Amino acid sequence: MVRLQIGKHSISRRDLLYTFYGLMSFTALVSCGTNNGSTGNNSNTTLSANATSNNKSSTKLVRLGYQVSGDLTHEKGAIEKRLAPEGIGVTWSQFVSGPPLLEALNVGSIDLGPAGETPPIFAQAAGTNLIYVVNTPPGTGEGSAIVVLKDSPIQTLAGLKGKKIAYSRGTAQTFFVVKAFEEVGLKISDIESVNLPIADGRAAFLNNTVDAFVESDPSLIKLQREGTIRVLRDAQGIKTPGAYYLASRDFAINNSELLKAILSEYYQVGQWANKNRRAAAEILAPKVKTDVDTMELALTRKNMT
Repeated sequence: MVRLQIGKHSISRRDLLYTFYGLMSFTALVSCGTNNGSTGNNSNTTLSANATSNNKSSTKLVRLGYQVSGDLTHEKGAIEKRLAPEGIGVTWSQFVSGPPLLEALNVGSIDLGPAGETPPIFAQAAGTNLIYVVNTPPGTGEGSAIVVLKDSPIQTLAGLKGKKIAYSRGTAQTFFVVKAFEEVGLKISDIESVNLPIADGRAAFLNNTVDAFVESDPSLIKLQREGTIRVLRDAQGIKTPGAYYLASRDFAINNSELLKAILSEYYQVGQWANKNRRAAAEILAPKVKTDVDTMELALTRKNMT
């Protein structure tokens, strides 16, 4: 068996194949359960006919994870409406980023949740029992940026050599930082990485205790509009596979029709949001504590499906 060594751990060729399975689009995975006219609230109310056969799920509660950036499917209650006729309940747990969400998935606290491209790599390297379920395409890249304060003497990424930059290690920010500094001939060891959760990193940055920060929408938009920061490099042009939905292996194997129904709702709500960004922003803005205009711009930088 071919294995890829990562630090003290290794990933098998078999496990790497899950990455390729994850690159399947939502369309391919949930097309048979999608009502093209749906807004995420009026989709099929039962699982597919196949669920009445030997693949019918005995699950009576689905535990979903989401991140602090907000989840429109959660706010619209689309999955609850889809599963209620089957007598299946839904609970939601919020996480500050991908790594703690995947840890909850690994220990069995939740069944399914989203993460960027980087956290699953670390999770697999640590031997977690997770499966890539589906890939969501990346946005424009404008919604994430390496920033400095407006009066900072640092003018370029190269100017950050030997300087402190705050970001969350093990998240998609790590991938962005590595690729961005590669462009200017720097390695991650050429900077002083300060590993902080996003909110703490932002506070450290605004208090001038670090030299730079990896900021994301909607806070990135707010700080840009206030004139507080300068962007040294956003993520435009940096190739990334996007984000993933991951599930525990047992849940995915034993609940394939249920999983398909859930993914169908995520997809349909995403389609609706792509066509109705203002309305979507009005729902999400109060949840992430920002204004509607800022949230709407943030959504234009994302691919919601």
